[in-house]
Amino acid sequence: MARKPKSVVDIDKEIEALKAQRAAALEARADQIGKIAAKADLTNLDISDAELLKEFQAIAERFRRKASASNPASV
Repeated sequence: MARKPKSVVDIDKEIEALKAQRAAALEARADQIGKIAAKADLTNLDISDAELLKEFQAIAERFRRKASASNPASV
């Protein structure tokens, strides 16, 4: 038996559900990173948000370079 195609309304509902799942996943990851930062004692440092963001960006870039070096097909 042929399957009835999804309606635009059904697709929009799926999109909204996926957006909610994505937001929840990002929030959970942010909580996890925050806990790791606290364990590393970053919460007690006198450092501005801008400085801390710059350092996190440097860490992210190091990991991106390492990942691309180990997987040259992704470049």
